[in-house]
Amino acid sequence: MKKTFPRVCSFLLISLILVSTVASSSLAYTQQPPRLIKLDGNILYVGGSGPGNYTTIQDAIDNASEGDTVFVYSGVYEEHILITKSIQLIGIQNSTTIIDGVEWGTVVTINAKDTILKGFTIQNAKSDIQAAGIKISNTENVSITENIIQNNPAIGIFLQGPDTKKITIIQNTIRNNSFGIYIFNCPQSLIQANTINNNQEGVYIVGSIASAIDSNTISNRGLGIHIENSYNVLINRNWAVNNANGVYAFNSSDVVFSNNTIGWNRWYGLWTKDCSENTINQNEILGNVDVGLFLESSYDTTVSNNIVWDNDNGIYLKDSAGNLIQKNNLRNDKVNGCFVAHTLLHRRNIWKMNYWERARLFPYPVLGYIKLEKTTISWINIDWAPLSQPPQPSSIKKLTYQNSILYVGGNGPNNYSSIQAAINDAQANDTIYVFNGTYYEAVLINKPLQLVGADKITTLLLGNGTRDILSIQSDYVTIKNFSIQDGHFNILVNHSSYVSIKNNDIGSGLHGVSIQNDCHNIAIDNNSFLENVYGLRIFYSTETTISNNNFYSFKINAFYFGTKLSHGLHHWSHNYWEEAHSLPYLIHGKIRIGDFSLIWFNIDWTPRTTPL
Repeated sequence: MKKTFPRVCSFLLISLILVSTVASSSLAYTQQPPRLIKLDGNILYVGGSGPGNYTTIQDAIDNASEGDTVFVYSGVYEEHILITKSIQLIGIQNSTTIIDGVEWGTVVTINAKDTILKGFTIQNAKSDIQAAGIKISNTENVSITENIIQNNPAIGIFLQGPDTKKITIIQNTIRNNSFGIYIFNCPQSLIQANTINNNQEGVYIVGSIASAIDSNTISNRGLGIHIENSYNVLINRNWAVNNANGVYAFNSSDVVFSNNTIGWNRWYGLWTKDCSENTINQNEILGNVDVGLFLESSYDTTVSNNIVWDNDNGIYLKDSAGNLIQKNNLRNDKVNGCFVAHTLLHRRNIWKMNYWERARLFPYPVLGYIKLEKTTISWINIDWAPLSQPPQPSSIKKLTYQNSILYVGGNGPNNYSSIQAAINDAQANDTIYVFNGTYYEAVLINKPLQLVGADKITTLLLGNGTRDILSIQSDYVTIKNFSIQDGHFNILVNHSSYVSIKNNDIGSGLHGVSIQNDCHNIAIDNNSFLENVYGLRIFYSTETTISNNNFYSFKINAFYFGTKLSHGLHHWSHNYWEEAHSLPYLIHGKIRIGDFSLIWFNIDWTPRTTPL
């Protein structure tokens, strides 16, 4: 028999499930999550201690009707689930509600439209290419959300066939499978806000149209993302790091790669082969061992507004033509840009208005080779109008949308009373949002996160004249929208990189911002330095970008010091230096090498004549 709530309770629980699923899918690209068929459906219980509860999940499904909910209590269920009707299958908690395939067959098969699967660990399918943790075929409008899919020898989630469409895979942890997600000939899939790690291959898509991969964290032993024979796909806001290859696209067109961080992969960052008419825009392509961005036999690609730093080869074109590479920020790559071709046609690519390591006042040559049958010819493309300062980045680190927001101040029931308490409880890449108020704290940030104030005029972080206010000891930290005043170091960045300090008022300290000890790639943008003894001081660090700031300091606006020439490599643009400057502005520094002390200069080539 089946046990049911009264209709009003059933309505409330199913409505809660609907609200939760819609909230987690607010960034959906192609479609909304599946609708519930009946809001007054029954709830069937599995496990637990209720007198009418089922002992197996499949028995409850078999006895359910369209629109019902099957609610499963914690336990290990050694079953193979088949769903052929529109239901909601909900586990009480994904870490304790386990469906185990005991290494035989597919664990969960879904052949019904308008279905929700939420809140389970799904594991141990058979070691067979046709077996998966979850297999979905010949259906549409299915949501897979907040599950753990792990330890399946072949495939974690398998979508198969052109009649399988509008599938959403949201906020799952997918790990230790051969393929994390495999999609074959399915249109309109959405893969969003998942953690996909330690699989052999992360996301593998063949033959898809109008799909999106959005806001996922992807770190795997092999490929992070593979796109093949696909059209009109959005790859957006992902964190694809520490894979063998980050992202690979083959024989695909109208693919948009935007706002991703693709970094520290062991071979290529982003590789397109036999592709055309794709867009690569506003990505951070960082620290990849071989090539950051590799276009092979690819045509009519627009590559714009990307940060391409610290790769062996920044942008490398092979047998590709008609591509536009513009307004990119290329630095610290062993080779920032190059090309190789096997016909004269492939020499034709347009490079323009890129920033090449430092200010360039003359056209910049991009070196290449044309390897014909019997000879190799050296060739160049030319960026006729290289930039004298870097293009403005939106931020060094993108917000990872699947992570949490913790609130400080305000009147929310679970809000923190101190910033440090929220930081202590935060996970990597969370956001700490601070409501208006005055906070007397010495704050230590030792994990990647965003610290965001409600308004820099009314959200104040105050010191006592002797203590440091914000100490940053982690990579990938963002500080914005605060008034930070009266500290020893108002902001201290120590042994940290890829930090963004943006849109703050930083004043009345001994040091406004101090950057120390092997930091690199720090972005300081749109701040006002007000009445500090020293506005900005940089020690033993490289590659700081300082742009669109106001400097009004008592003694020294900005200074840098190092013990090797690279410590003098910083980038300044569009800053206001206490008064109008119509000519380039010199920023003083000192480089000490052995017993020799060198006076060094950086230059803000385009200082502002009026403050921001």
